[in-house]
Amino acid sequence: MKKALFIAALLIGGGSVHTFAQNNLLNTVASAAGAVKTVQKIGNVAATAKEISGVLTKTLGLNTAQNGKLMNIFTKHITGTNSISSLANSNMASYASKLLGINTGTLSSLKTLMTAAQYAKLLGLGGSKGSTSSLLGALSGGNNLSTGAASVLSSLLLK
Repeated sequence: MKKALFIAALLIGGGSVHTFAQNNLLNTVASAAGAVKTVQKIGNVAATAKEISGVLTKTLGLNTAQNGKLMNIFTKHITGTNSISSLANSNMASYASKLLGINTGTLSSLKTLMTAAQYAKLLGLGGSKGSTSSLLGALSGGNNLSTGAASVLSSLLLK
């Protein structure tokens, strides 16, 4: 009987710890939400994904197979950011959390697609300044990107 009470108390207490940790994480995300770069909603997803993949292919020296997969990764990324765009106006903490998940998934896909050298170069594109202009200047043809494509890349690569 004592074991059953102990296990019940542990489960109830553990649930409280889990809830506390979850709420603490949400509060951290909410407080950081003010620093989140929102992504512009993209009208033509396919064209923007193609634009981004073209610039990254030149900059990083990607091959044809990588370029095709890169377009698919960015199509999925842009579709995801478009689907959460309304949250940026109504619930910034939720937007920040969902955007973090989308960005993490995209970066993971990019890491498996690229060589270690290509991925390292991608992550270093923004430089130490971490501004959109430094990012675009580091890309081959980056200054010719549309504002939507620049918004997508800035949100993904700049912190």
